[in-house]
This record gives sequence, C-alpha cells and structure tokens, in this order.
Amino acid sequence: MNISFSAPPSSLRNASPRARIAAVADPDSVEWFPPAGASPHVARYGVSPQEDDGIVVARMRLGGAAMLVAAQDEKYLAGTVGERHGIALQAMLAEARRERPAAIVLLLASGGVRLHEANAAELALGRALAGVLDARADGIPVVAVGVGNLFGGTSVLACAADRLAMLPGTRIGLSGPKVIESVHGKWELDADEERDVEAVFGAKARSAMGFVDLLADASDAVRGWVYRAARDRADFATSVGATHALLRTRIAGDPTHAAPFDTLACFDGAAPVDNGGRLWRRDECWLTRPNPRTTVGPADVHALDDVLLKHVASAQPGTPDVLLLVEDSAGHVVSRAAEMRFQSQFLAHHAAVLGLLRAQGRRLVGLLTGVGHSAAFFSNAMQASTLYALSNARVVAMEPASIVRITGLPAGTLIEDDPLLGQPVRHLMAQGGVAAIVPDASIASLGL
Repeated sequence: MNISFSAPPSSLRNASPRARIAAVADPDSVEWFPPAGASPHVARYGVSPQEDDGIVVARMRLGGAAMLVAAQDEKYLAGTVGERHGIALQAMLAEARRERPAAIVLLLASGGVRLHEANAAELALGRALAGVLDARADGIPVVAVGVGNLFGGTSVLACAADRLAMLPGTRIGLSGPKVIESVHGKWELDADEERDVEAVFGAKARSAMGFVDLLADASDAVRGWVYRAARDRADFATSVGATHALLRTRIAGDPTHAAPFDTLACFDGAAPVDNGGRLWRRDECWLTRPNPRTTVGPADVHALDDVLLKHVASAQPGTPDVLLLVEDSAGHVVSRAAEMRFQSQFLAHHAAVLGLLRAQGRRLVGLLTGVGHSAAFFSNAMQASTLYALSNARVVAMEPASIVRITGLPAGTLIEDDPLLGQPVRHLMAQGGVAAIVPDASIASLGL
C-alpha cells in the first residue's frame, strides 16, 4: 500500500461531508452510495428534511487501498443521528463485512442521538455501534476522525473504533457542558467559560491526557494518520485486553456502587461469582445485575467488564454460553469527574467486551426490567441480539425538560403516547427494538 502526499493541504474542519471524503481519498477514486433518505419524522417540528439525513457514505481508495467511508454533516441538526442516518451507517458496516475493505473510515461530527426521533434514533445508533464492533471482530480496521464536535452517543461510537483522532478546536464528551451545568450548577462547570470547557472536552486537552490523537487540520495529515492507524491496528481480542488495562489505571482508587435490587425470578437459584455481585451464574446462563435508580459511572462499568472478561470470556467448556444482560438504571453519571475520565471510552469498551463475547459465540440476551436510559442502555442491553422487556419497563432517550427544549413541543402526553418520544417500552417494541414483552422475568418466559 503506497500513499502519496502530493496534493496541496486542505482543511477538513470547515468543508462539507463530500469535500471531506474527497480530501481524504485518492483522486478520482470516490464512488458515492445512494443517499440515506429524508427523515419522515422531523417535519412536525418545523424542520425541513434533508435527502442524505446528515450523512454521506462512499467507497474510496487511499494509497490505492479500497476503503469504505462515512462523513457526517454537523450543519444539519448538529449532525445528530436520526433513524435514516443510523440505518445508512449500519448498511455501510454490513457492506464492509461482505467486501472486506482495507479499512472503514468514520469522519464524525455529531451531537449524538437525534432527540427529535428519540426511540428510533437511539435504536439505530445502538445497532450501528454493534456493527462497528462486529466489523472489528471480523478483522476489518475501523478508524475515526472527529472533524467536528462529538457529544452524546456519537462520542461512544467514535471511541469504539480501533483508533480515534481529533482535529484542533473540536470537542468530545458524553454529557455536554450545558448538561453538566444544568445538573450541578456553574460551580461544577461553567458552560460559558471557554477555558473551563476546553480543559475538559477540548481535543488538545484530550490529546494531552493520552485519550485521542491530535491531528493538523490538513488533508495530508488525515490521510497519513488513517493509513498508519489502519495498518498498525491490533487484533480485536488483543485490543480489548489492552484497552481494559489502560482504563484500569484511569479509575484507580475510584469507588464503585452496587445498589440493592428487588428479587427477580431470573435470579432464582443463581449465585454471584464476584464479591460485588455484578455477575451471577445459574445452569442456563450468566446474568448481570440491574442498577435500579442508580447512575453508572466509569468505575462501575469497568468493574463489570472485569468480571465479564475473567469469568465469561475465559470460561471453560461446559459453562453457560448465554449471557443475560438485566437492564435497569438511571443512566450514566453526569459530572465533570466522569468526563475528565473520558466516560465515553468506558461505555465503548463495555460494548466492545460484549462484542468480543458475541464473536466468541456467546449468545447475548437483554432483559429490560425497569428503565433503559440513554447511552447506558444502548451500550449494554441494546447490544444483545435479542431484547425482551417487562410490561412496565420504560426507555428514556431524553428527559421531559429536554423534549421541550429540543423539539419546542410540550412534553405533556408525548411522554406516554408518542411513538418516538414516548417512554413506555411498547414504543421501542413498535420500532423493532424489543422482541417481546414478557409477563415476568423468569427463565422460562425468556426461553432460556
């Protein structure tokens, strides 16, 4: 694979998605995929649909090697991932597993899940996250460049790549500055203070802490980095192990939390396999514990991954080949401290651990017993091949106050009855995200 740097440098930060792809690709090598299709959901908010739904996908060559590439458009609804946008990502990742290109390249600039399409969008992004990890497990390098700001679920998607780089002036994090300020006040983080925000989320600060690579905003710099990152990737299992060890150093000494949970029938006859009771075992399956009414922080996620890698990924023949992910939490921790530890990477790593188990032939089954909340949900139980739910379960893609702020609509009955914004699990089931609503949490109801 030979790579030429003869083209004059050009900025990607201010370019359109198509121009970004053209700047990275060899001359005259781009073959565009059909547009994702206009969103059928945004017109009711007074938003004009865009035919590509904020994402452009193409085949290209870089240094003569065939690659698939996707570029997001932050000028359309902040690059947020809507249903059509997410499905286009999924389709590209599935095509990559058929074509086996030299790499998948993600040029990302997004505010995360498109809250106007809450349930459908969260499902689409969760499946795209699984697609990234399945491609990596198949031996296809996935490299990501933050060409714009990356927040929410897209920051998790970015961290799920083999390697991640950011352009100068960009920012990345799970909970944005205004979200942290709204929860804790300006004493925690002043969203109007640029230096404070940059110190937490800025690409330069993230690079200084060793979380991402910092690239010059020039096509040659990006081309060279993509080439080297794809060439030098480790195999998936090795990468998961190395990331796990790296994250351990980041949360050394941080406390973990294990909230008590109500008795669930699936735990009848099960016994915990670790002191924290995060992983349980019975003859039919392994089970992870729910965390009702409790937020999940980086140390909690890492502690669960510890036991999954120790007991499930390394299990001997004769042990269960089913992992039941029991979901119920108040979502991820929203705090400056969690963002300083780069919480997005912990959730991405957790999804990667689940991807490793999937690649090993383990069957992942999700059971939503209470609340499935935002990124904590789509990086966990939504990564299962089959998801079941109890009838009173709820999916919180966004809180009522955010519905009012983002959509301009009063929350009112939308929280209960709207197909996209409604929280009762029947709405996610209607979107195809839940296989069945079961009468109880027994192993028999789950067919295990």
